[in-house]
Amino acid sequence: MSQSTHIPTRPVVPPPPRRRFAVLAVAAATFSVVTTEMLPVGLLTSLGSGLHVSDGTAGLAVTLPGLVAALAALLLPVAMRRADRRTVLALLMAVLAAANVISALAPVFAVLLVARVLVGVCIGGVWAIAAGLGVRLVRAEGAGRATAVIFSGIAVASVLGVPAGTLLGELAGWRWGFAALAVLALAVAGLLVTVLPRLPADQGVRLGAFPALLRIGGLRAGLLAVTLLVTGHFAAYTYIRPVLERVPGIGAGLISGLLLAYGTAGIAGNFAGGAVAARDPRRALLAISAGLAAVVLLMVPAGASLAASVALL
Repeated sequence: MSQSTHIPTRPVVPPPPRRRFAVLAVAAATFSVVTTEMLPVGLLTSLGSGLHVSDGTAGLAVTLPGLVAALAALLLPVAMRRADRRTVLALLMAVLAAANVISALAPVFAVLLVARVLVGVCIGGVWAIAAGLGVRLVRAEGAGRATAVIFSGIAVASVLGVPAGTLLGELAGWRWGFAALAVLALAVAGLLVTVLPRLPADQGVRLGAFPALLRIGGLRAGLLAVTLLVTGHFAAYTYIRPVLERVPGIGAGLISGLLLAYGTAGIAGNFAGGAVAARDPRRALLAISAGLAAVVLLMVPAGASLAASVALL
């Protein structure tokens, strides 16, 4: 979710009624990529069984796009530094739709991984561009609110997208989860083309800018801390379904409900963490890191208790 897009000094602000639709369209794009990114988490067991790989190997369907996204977030804005941002976002949504179609039809796991590489490109590209669009789509006084709405795609994906995809996969088969996301991505591409104004690049991003940023000591430390924290969290969350399936009394239907509860708790944590970080960001980061470490360490020994496992999740 790198924010490597230059924010222009003269935003292209659409008329008032259309501003809201433009911001919501970008939020729909973030919702689509996050739901696609995390869908294999809820379908890990059935996906692995269907393609004849272990749960550990199936987890590569989450790991690989994450690694590709980290590179794409840096390189794609450089490669498309002069392209209209509306065109780039719509193109990324079309590629996301194609990747989901390939995933739905994948005969073997290797083909699915190729599709997930394309998903990684879309994740990195969408976040690198979308994160800086709020200030371009509304007037200055509403930029913060617009950016929050764009980022709300993460929360909505966690609360609705992933559990819904998981439930569809359980009812109709994991391939239909990807097929539904292909239709969604195409619809979002059409929405972006329809409601976004032209968003020409104000100033191109060059690769030479990144080494200069990394020479800032505080930034290096912050990037390392966030990289370790996000990697640890995603590594644990990727395999949460196989862990939960070993808990006595948990069925497939309950797991979908628990993922929904996890996403809802994530929204609460987002606001609570933001409030604490506004007062003391260092203490907030330490508390979150310690809390996540404790939960991950306790999940396996707590596996004999349904109540303990639910509370830790």
